[in-house]
Formats: sequence, structure tokens, C-alpha cells
Amino acid sequence: MGKMAKKHRPTVRDVAREAGVSIATVSRTLSRPDDVNVETRKRVQEVVEKIGYRANRAAVEFRRGRSHTLLVLVSDITNAFFSEFFKGIEEEARSNGFVLLIGDTSENAESERVFSDMLLMNQAGGLILNTYGFPEGLLPMQSGDSYFGPPLVSCSGHKDIDLPSVRIDDALGGRLAGEHLINLGHRDIIQICGPLQVHGFERRYFGFCQVLKSAGVTLRPERDFIGNLSTEFGEEMAHKLAAMGDLPTAAFVHNDETAIGLLHGLQNLGIRVPEDISIIGYDDMPYASVFNPELTTLHLPRRAWGRSACRMLISILESEASAERKVIIPPTLMVRKSTTTARR
Repeated sequence: MGKMAKKHRPTVRDVAREAGVSIATVSRTLSRPDDVNVETRKRVQEVVEKIGYRANRAAVEFRRGRSHTLLVLVSDITNAFFSEFFKGIEEEARSNGFVLLIGDTSENAESERVFSDMLLMNQAGGLILNTYGFPEGLLPMQSGDSYFGPPLVSCSGHKDIDLPSVRIDDALGGRLAGEHLINLGHRDIIQICGPLQVHGFERRYFGFCQVLKSAGVTLRPERDFIGNLSTEFGEEMAHKLAAMGDLPTAAFVHNDETAIGLLHGLQNLGIRVPEDISIIGYDDMPYASVFNPELTTLHLPRRAWGRSACRMLISILESEASAERKVIIPPTLMVRKSTTTARR
């Protein structure tokens, strides 16, 4: 039996010959259909469907000088917090014909420089940025606070630069946490904070403090703990709280990962939650509702957040003048079993 001939993959030349038009007209129909008259456009599109032609996206992008790859940068790709955020971006990107490249900066200047170069060399069309800092290679290239670099959307709310942004209302989150504890009768409350130079943590901190001050609670910032949030940090804080002797009645922890570490550490030390101390977290990670006790926390709609950021970036790339450039997403309080009324 002779070898079966390889099936010929349709080319743009085949489309042009079948439709009776030039190769340039086919390319224009596929890349800028509004520039082609209706009758010709319909004929080309019918041939494309009939013979199963698929454009070489890389070649099209090269000719148009535009990439359909979107770059997403985060501080720590291993953090489970980002899984739903990535999923939202991917869903929105795919539905609009874009693909994603996800990068981990680890807050490292060299890594940031590599990813910045990708944007500056047009290897990626735009950037969604959810990192603590701002990549040095993309800093504003003019005086003033406005940004005129490659297309990007900030999800961290970099407050010193006027950027298109989709961020969580962390100040509201801090206020909701404070109101919940105040309404339960707590007055002796501490915070376990992320680094306050990070704007999200700063907003949580001051939103919480605002509520306590309004309720007439004397703030004692010297009792708050500030550090790089993790389960290990939470366990370490459990030992520090136990060593204080004068245990506060409640603690607001700036993320669930640290709150779970704190809960675990306190339990190992024989300190009961919520009977001895109420704990409220932030993020509403999937494990928050199944831990014992179930964690009261602030829910962040991470998938919707990712989708909204991606929509904004695509609108910027498509030069949609009417599109929003500032979106602030409210968190939602999830009351569970790790908080209860103050008993002293």
C-alpha cells in the first residue's frame, strides 16, 4: 500500500484563489473587516469557513505590530490567593482572542526588568499588575504623576501614579472588620498587619483604625504586629500573644493565610477561639469555611476582579474612549464561628 498523501493545510493563497480576490484583500478582511465592502467580506468569510482556513496568529501580529499576548505579573505565583484571579483573567482574555503569560516577580528587580522588556519590545501587548511594588522599568517616563508607558492595569492601587486600576476597596474591608468586632462588644483589639508600605495593607489598617476611633476605642499601635504575612508568621504571633499575658479579646488579621496560622498556633497553646479571643481574617480563601473553627473573614470576589481587570486592559488596547479607567470592588463580610461577643 502506498503512503497516504499528507492533507494540505489551507493557506491564505488558497482562500484568495477560491474567493477570486487578492491575498491583500483576504488579509484585510481577516484583520480589518470594516475596511472591506460587505459583498467581498462575505465571500471571503464563506471561503474561510468552507476550506477550514486558520490564520497564523503570530504572523498576523507581527505584520500588525501588535501582540495578542497579555502579561499578568504577581508577587508570588505559588500563593493560592491568585488562582481564582488568574481564572477570571483567562476567561475574559480567551473570549476576546487573547492568550495569557503569567509571571512571578518575587519582588526581584532583575525579574521585573525581564518582564518590562517584554512589554517594551512588544512581545506582550499589555500588562495586568498585581504586585506590591511597581516594576522599575515601567516607571513614569515624564514629570508629574500621570503614566504614559506600555498599556497596563494596576490591581494593587499604586497610589503615587495615576494608572488605570481595578482594585479591592481595602479601606472598606478594614471598616467592615472593625464594625463587626465593635458590634460584638470588643474594645481590646489588635491588628496583625502586612507591611504598611503596601497600599492594600495600609488601607485595611487605617480603615479599621477609623472605626475604632469613631467608637471611642483608644488605639494602641504598639500592640499591633507588622510583618510578611504567612502561616508561619501567624503561628509566631500566637506565641507572642500568649507571652503578652494580657490577651486582647479580638484580632484583625490582614489575610486568611496568617489568620489560619494564628488559629493553629493558639489552639496548640490551649487558647480557645473564639472563647478566649475572636479572630477575623481577610480574603475568604477556600479553606476559611472548613477550618475549625470556621473563619470569619472578608470575601474578595477574585474571579470577577480578574475579569474586570482584563476587560479594562482590552478596552485600553482597543482604544475605547468610553471605557472605565477606575474600578473599586467592595469586599463582603462573611460571619462564621471564629468571632463571638466579648466576654470581658
